[in-house]
Amino acid sequence: MNEYREQIADGRMPVYVDGYCASLSTAKENRRTAYLRANRVKSELVTQKGLREADFCTTLHTGASDSGKEAVTMTLRIPAPKAVQPETPAVSEPAPAPEPPTPVAPVTPAAEEPQPAPVAEAAPQPAPAAKPYCFAVRTNVLYDAMLLPTLGVEWRVNRDWSIKLDGSFAHWSGGEGKVQKVWLPNPEVRRYLLRNKRSYVGVSGGYGEYNIYKYPLGGLFSKDTGYQGSLWSAGLTVDYQLCLSRRFSVDFNLGLGYMRSEYNSFAPVMTETLIPGDDFPTVRYERIFRERSKTKNFFGPTQAEINLIWTIGGNKQNR
Repeated sequence: MNEYREQIADGRMPVYVDGYCASLSTAKENRRTAYLRANRVKSELVTQKGLREADFCTTLHTGASDSGKEAVTMTLRIPAPKAVQPETPAVSEPAPAPEPPTPVAPVTPAAEEPQPAPVAEAAPQPAPAAKPYCFAVRTNVLYDAMLLPTLGVEWRVNRDWSIKLDGSFAHWSGGEGKVQKVWLPNPEVRRYLLRNKRSYVGVSGGYGEYNIYKYPLGGLFSKDTGYQGSLWSAGLTVDYQLCLSRRFSVDFNLGLGYMRSEYNSFAPVMTETLIPGDDFPTVRYERIFRERSKTKNFFGPTQAEINLIWTIGGNKQNR
């Protein structure tokens, strides 16, 4: 590659890449796997040797190579050097006697024989770019573990941009009239980065309403205080995706930004009412508000996610 870099860059010496695969059940799957393997080899050459996609001529085979194995072969067709004929030393001979000059008739120059027009060699066609996946279904296992089930979808507009929408919802009943209710949608626009498209930066926002008690979080908060209100947030997100297989991956996401919450705090109070004719009083729980129209502003981490992703359509491995 280093010795013939100039010829490769000028298009006079393309690099022939052949991908072989025969172990899968259908020809379509064999061809796709051969394509992915060939692209991997070309990516290394682009990274390590500075080649371009136009420098390659790629051929895919749904069968084994000449050695009987599945492989990716790379061929550089180098012209053979011209053979040099050895020179024969001349043998000196006595000069012949001069002869009288003979008149020579003028020679009419023959018409130049037409030469065939050169045929331009077809330039190697670059391999088509792998198609990204079209849709992805996702769930945040961190929120799921905290009994706040989350489900989302992502639409991949192209290799660089996508739109994501997550939604979280919980409705749990507790003792003493305590009910946990939360709903929270979270849209996001993403820009994928780098050659492998496994990282991105995004702009996200969110709005939700809640009716919760702090007692499920443990002894850090008061067990007799409830909060009811709404919140909204906006910020930036960064992410890295780890591929597990062709269709599944794990997404690590962190968001930083601004969050504002407006809420009322209250405490549940039990009341007993004895209805005439009943043996036992009727127990009811009423809310006694402690604070009204309170607000809280926060700058810092606004979301943390570990998402399990299932892709639909296209090819996950190109990323």
